[in-house]
Amino acid sequence: MVWICPICQLGLEKNQHSWSCDNQHSFDQAKEGYVNLLPAHQKRSKNPGDNLEMVLGRRAIHEAQLYQPLAEALANVVAGCKHTSTLLDIGSGEGYYGGFIARSAPGIAIYGIDIAKSAVKLAAKTYPDQKFAVAGARHLPVATSSVDLAMCIFSPSTDNEVARVLKQGGHYLEVGPAPRHLWQLKTALYDQPREHSELRRSIEGSALTQDGEVCYDKRLNNAQLRALVAATPLAFRGHREKKAKLREQAALTVTMAFSWRLFTLGE
Repeated sequence: MVWICPICQLGLEKNQHSWSCDNQHSFDQAKEGYVNLLPAHQKRSKNPGDNLEMVLGRRAIHEAQLYQPLAEALANVVAGCKHTSTLLDIGSGEGYYGGFIARSAPGIAIYGIDIAKSAVKLAAKTYPDQKFAVAGARHLPVATSSVDLAMCIFSPSTDNEVARVLKQGGHYLEVGPAPRHLWQLKTALYDQPREHSELRRSIEGSALTQDGEVCYDKRLNNAQLRALVAATPLAFRGHREKKAKLREQAALTVTMAFSWRLFTLGE
């Protein structure tokens, strides 16, 4: 197992209903199958991470297959990474991308971490064959040099921690919005919308080995528009009046635009 104790960093072993280390630190496994490896001193709030409304909004847009072209592209990238048997999904949310990859590459053991307990709970219920933990990206409860591929999609990560958990020659797949992602929503909510910044192209100690973009337009109905706004930071931004007007709109064509970079450690 790749999990380590978040208190003393010793390896964790699975018992009947808990995970424990040789120093007798023990962490109960929830009935859904996940384990909480986020100590109180690593929390910045009582319930850190995305709230339940955002988590359910993401589940809705994923069930509507709005982001499926991105999931397909990422699955193809992972399939091209040879000798990959272990994947760590950092900021896994409700598990959609890891679940999609698992269907196309069933031989890969997938571990997901997210700081939002509600997201991890939903992911564990939906994908019982994967391993999930509540944890933050700054202190990954993951053994050193234990992961073949780490993946981070629309979430913050810490380069030193990613490098620590990756095996030599392992891969890091970083995914974010392309400049014009959700541009129509931004123009509807802001007087002066700004494009997203380009993803970085270098990480110290790693080489950029692949990169790409996925861009397409989707015609969204009212329910999908509401879910998309709820699932993104736009839920907390923009003019209140404009947001109310957008929520009443029957349909809108929206640009989905994503960028990805694949880095290889030690090359």
